[in-house]
Amino acid sequence: MPLKSALTALVIIAGLLVSPVSLYALEQVKSQRDTALVSSNPNDPCFAGCAPYGIPWHFGAIDALPAWERTTGSSDVTIAVVDTGIDTQHPDLLGRVTRIPGCGLGPTNSYDTSHGTFIAGLIGAVADNSIGTTGLDWKAELLDVRVMNGGNGSTQVIASGIKCAAANGADIISLSFVQQGSQLSPILKEAISEAQKAGSLVVAAAGNDGYERQRFPAAAEGVLSVGALNADLNISSFSTRGNWIDLMAPGNQLLSLGAGSSNSVRLGSGSSFAAPLVAASASLVKARFPYFEAEQIMSQLIRTAETHKDLLTGYSYRILNIGNALNQPYRSHWQVTTAGQVFALGESEHFGDLVGSSSQRDVVAIAANSTGLGYWLTRSNGEIAPFGDAVALGDLKEIALNKPIVDMAATPSGDGYWLVASDGGIFSDWSDCFE
Repeated sequence: MPLKSALTALVIIAGLLVSPVSLYALEQVKSQRDTALVSSNPNDPCFAGCAPYGIPWHFGAIDALPAWERTTGSSDVTIAVVDTGIDTQHPDLLGRVTRIPGCGLGPTNSYDTSHGTFIAGLIGAVADNSIGTTGLDWKAELLDVRVMNGGNGSTQVIASGIKCAAANGADIISLSFVQQGSQLSPILKEAISEAQKAGSLVVAAAGNDGYERQRFPAAAEGVLSVGALNADLNISSFSTRGNWIDLMAPGNQLLSLGAGSSNSVRLGSGSSFAAPLVAASASLVKARFPYFEAEQIMSQLIRTAETHKDLLTGYSYRILNIGNALNQPYRSHWQVTTAGQVFALGESEHFGDLVGSSSQRDVVAIAANSTGLGYWLTRSNGEIAPFGDAVALGDLKEIALNKPIVDMAATPSGDGYWLVASDGGIFSDWSDCFE
């Protein structure tokens, strides 16, 4: 095979766009603001539902509103959209998109930006500007890296675009395409590895073939792979599936932006559009925890996802929940005094304590639960007090102990605890109380 052919393997875009509709501005378009917005309910007309479409369902499915109470993003975070290109003149994207000369194919007048613009809208359509819809991240910088014409792209150009995005500080790189074949191209593998070494988190769509087979680059090592769900939170009929996929996210009948001079919106379906929701969620995590590295961002999104089982297919999977990801601290740490006063440190919050209680028994230990949004305090007589969202699971206060309790520890799941006496005895044999 000639070298030129080897470097131009067909890459399939996984997404469908339908039903354009124009929505005209009620006021002048505003650039994205870095100051905190007054409300987490933006005034964009399609956020609340616009004809002929209903209310966009994906915001509720991933708990966007509780997430926005924590952060609406940061302009210090950059998300690279490595795709067909973005319509930078779309009224609902003004002030959000940047291009870097030499990064990708560059703009021309002859290419279709529908796919890339739709992705950009899901990630970062300007919020609270009375136009169209809103993106999940209201402040991140969108880096437009055009590497495709229509549904086809050269692996060499795509790889160069990924490298360029990483070299120019992309915290998140969103890939909404799949490679033909069952093996990852060495050229793409090298580019992804280089991006990861530079600190970028690569997020990729799992594909739209409806089967379990691994698709690349989503299945590449260290890439956060994303499949598509419908509004019932079941796997979309078209979505690639399987336990190799890290997260599932809304990808069916989503509302986002259409390319063109008017401020149009469209519906789209595909894992192509589930992936950018995860990319935008990753950028919100970065804004909330700016010291996180890529692996920590990925871990936070996966560990806080909601587990779900599709009753039709029997598949079990994790559903993106950005509300959980921003509200469950990555690291929790408290200190407690013998009088029961709790001090919250770092990311931790104070959920209450035992200061002022009438008990004569010292508080000897504290343990966090699985969410990091609650903890248990234990006294020397084995009495347990839960706070925050920690659940009362039982204690030893009615039992005559040979030796006092001196410590406690949460189980690995964080859904139970062990108590330790001064003679080394460990209390953990009540299956309905402790794990």
